[in-house]
Amino acid sequence: MPSFEDEKLVVNLLAEKGLRAERFSKVEIGQGKTPDFRVFKDGVLMFFCEVKSVEEDRWLDKLLDAAAPGQIVGGLRNDPVFNRLSDDIHQAATQFLAVNPNSEIPNVMVFVNHDSMCYEQDMVAVLTGQFLDVDGSSHCIYNKFSEGRIKNEKYLIHLFGWVKDERFLDLMFNQAHLEQYTALCEMFAYDPAIIKPITF
Repeated sequence: MPSFEDEKLVVNLLAEKGLRAERFSKVEIGQGKTPDFRVFKDGVLMFFCEVKSVEEDRWLDKLLDAAAPGQIVGGLRNDPVFNRLSDDIHQAATQFLAVNPNSEIPNVMVFVNHDSMCYEQDMVAVLTGQFLDVDGSSHCIYNKFSEGRIKNEKYLIHLFGWVKDERFLDLMFNQAHLEQYTALCEMFAYDPAIIKPITF
């Protein structure tokens, strides 16, 4: 669920690219699922946009708040980041399907990150299953997520954006749909020829 501040930030970042984001009406929202925005350029609908806030993980804080004085809390657990991102992608896919079932125009999802332990590489890992090492190599260790619940749903989303410190830190284009891919590259001023292919 995005915060109002995060939605406003994304609206402003899109405006910097000459794009105008418009919320769905209360009537439309009341009739069923919708993404957050329709996005226009020169009066023409360009894409749908869903914003998700990546909040700080409060697990340990909650344990500490509930602990008795002197009580030791914490312990081992699986990293929750990947499940949280997968859940967000799943929810966004259902919202896009409700208004754009045939993907006639692009669907864009934007993560606004507030979690110091979550990074844009985690988004890549969830989508591709790949861990990208600092030496440039990749290792397929996250298939549990990329080939799980979102295996097919991720293809409904044509661009994933990662916002950090009030700017787009990363854009990840879904290259499986050439028409949407080309249109989004033009809208966001990216040259398709220099984008490194990343297989979902």
